[in-house]
Amino acid sequence: MNRPEKVKAVVMTGPGKVECQELPYPDHLEPGAVIIKMEMSGICGTDKHAFDGDVTLYAGTETEQDMVYPSVHGHENSGIVIEMNGKGSDIEYSGKDLKEGDRVTHCPNVICGRCWYCRRIHAFPFCANHQGIGMTYRSDKFPYITGGWGEYLYLPPKAWIYKVPEELTVEETALSEIFVVSALLDRAKMYSQVDARGFNFGDTVVVQGLGAVGMTMIAKARLLGAGKIIGLDSTEYKLSLAKEFGADLTIDVSKLTDNELVEYIRNETEGRGADVVVEVVGRPEVLDVGLRMLRRGGTYCETGNFADTGTVNLNVHKHLAAKNVLFIGNTNHPHDMYYTHLDMMIRNRKNFPWSKLITHRFHLNQCKEALKKAYEPDALKVEFIP
Repeated sequence: MNRPEKVKAVVMTGPGKVECQELPYPDHLEPGAVIIKMEMSGICGTDKHAFDGDVTLYAGTETEQDMVYPSVHGHENSGIVIEMNGKGSDIEYSGKDLKEGDRVTHCPNVICGRCWYCRRIHAFPFCANHQGIGMTYRSDKFPYITGGWGEYLYLPPKAWIYKVPEELTVEETALSEIFVVSALLDRAKMYSQVDARGFNFGDTVVVQGLGAVGMTMIAKARLLGAGKIIGLDSTEYKLSLAKEFGADLTIDVSKLTDNELVEYIRNETEGRGADVVVEVVGRPEVLDVGLRMLRRGGTYCETGNFADTGTVNLNVHKHLAAKNVLFIGNTNHPHDMYYTHLDMMIRNRKNFPWSKLITHRFHLNQCKEALKKAYEPDALKVEFIP
C-alpha cells in the first residue's frame, strides 16, 4: 500500500484539552503488529476520567500507572486491517486466517505473558506490566497512533485482535468491548453455588447508572436469568430505553433521597433488599446507597470507577461485615469471551436494540464538541467517525 506520511487523530494533550492533530504514520511495524483503518471509535467512561484528570489506573497494585498526555485515546474500536507484520493466523486471537481487508476489534489490554499474574490467572489481564491501548501510549513517540480516535490505529505486538463475523455491523463491532465488560455478571454467577451468594437464577438485580455499560449489564442480567431487574438513573430518556434492554422497573433517583431509595428497593424485594447490585455510575459516592440497598449475603459488583476517582466513607461493620456482603471489584474484562459476546450480539438483535446505544457521531475535527456531548444527559455512546 501507499503509506500516508501523516495521520489525522484526536490527541488528549492534558486534562480538559483535546485537539485534532496530524501525527506521523508509523514508518515500520514491529513483528506481530497490525495497522487498521478506523471505521468507528467510542468515547468510554475511562476516557472521560482522563479528560477530568483522574488518570491513575490499578492504584495500590504492582500495575499502578497513569494514563498519559499527550495520547490518542479510543479503545472501543472497529476497523479494517490494512497492514500486518506476520502471519495472520499467528496474530489473530484464536488462529483465524486474518488478512488485509478483514474487519477486527481488539481487547484494550496488552500484557507481558511472563509475570506471576499472567502465568497463573486465566482470561482476566491482571498483568503487573500492563499497558492500555488508547490509555498509556504517548502520541509523541513511536508508534504515535496507539488509540482509535484517528484515521488509523497501530495495534502493538501481543495485542489481542479478533476477526469479527462478516454479519457483524460496524456499530456492533465498536460496541462489542462494552458488552464484554458485562462478563462481570458471568463472574458473579461463579459464586452462586455457595451460600446463596453471587448471582442466582431469578435474582433481583439493581443497576446503578444507565449509560451504555449499564444497558449492557441489564441485557446480560436478562440473558443470564435474572428475575426482577431495576435500573437507576436521573435521565428520563435513559430510564425509558432501559426497559427496551430488559429492565422491569426504572427509578428516577433525582426524585428520592437515599433513604427513600433504599426503602423503595426493599419494598420491591419483600423487605430484604436486592440480591445483586451493579455500580456503573463511575462515582465513588454511590457506593454508600448501593450497599445499603443490598440484602444480607448479597453481591455488590463494582466496575464504574475504573480510574482512581477518590475515596468514600463507609461503615465497615454496617455496610460490609454485618451484611456478609460479597464484593466483586473489577477493572478488567476476560479476553477469552469476545467471540461469545460477538455471537450473542448477533443472536439477540431482535431482543436488544444495540444500535440505540450509539446516540451521537462526530468527525475527528469536532473533537471538542464530541467530548462536551459525552458529558450531557442525552448521550449514551458518543462515537468518532474518521
